[in-house]
Amino acid sequence: MLVLWLGREFYKVKHGHVGIQGNELADQQAKLATTTGVDTIIPAPRSYVKRLLNKLMIKEWNDYWRQYNSTSGARVRDYLEHVSPKFLIHSKCLISFLSGHGPFPFYLCRFKILDSPLCVCGQVCDADHYTFSCSLTQKFHLVKPADAHKRAWFQNLINNSQALNKLKEAFRISGGVCDSLTQAV
Repeated sequence: MLVLWLGREFYKVKHGHVGIQGNELADQQAKLATTTGVDTIIPAPRSYVKRLLNKLMIKEWNDYWRQYNSTSGARVRDYLEHVSPKFLIHSKCLISFLSGHGPFPFYLCRFKILDSPLCVCGQVCDADHYTFSCSLTQKFHLVKPADAHKRAWFQNLINNSQALNKLKEAFRISGGVCDSLTQAV
């Protein structure tokens, strides 16, 4: 269990991967591989085996990712077609936008940090609300993409520093709203 300091409050947070079947299985298999293994001679260059294993791993990862049924997984799949180790997101606000995990009453309400998922403006307050429609972040709104164009829209967002700054400012405001709501609780 992790204790997290937010503003003026301490929160207990459960470790993210504990109890998740895929992660538990991966941990178990990794431990098994380190304790019981058989030395094998493979008649191929190491680089070939490494490339082949990498391909297989990415294929399995994509297959699993497409089948994984979760709210945040479905949201990410709307914006990203497949998993790739070459595509890494280093921006905290992009990760929050994609996953829906961040300073949003809708997300914090799931963990009983806030009592209501509603914004002070009365709407359900998630990442999309702050990004596209909240009256508090109106100055920083981005144009909401049609469902068919979400992937292209996201690729443009990644390369558009002005849009990224708007997203950061909208989420900064959402953080302030969440701080004020947690102080009121």
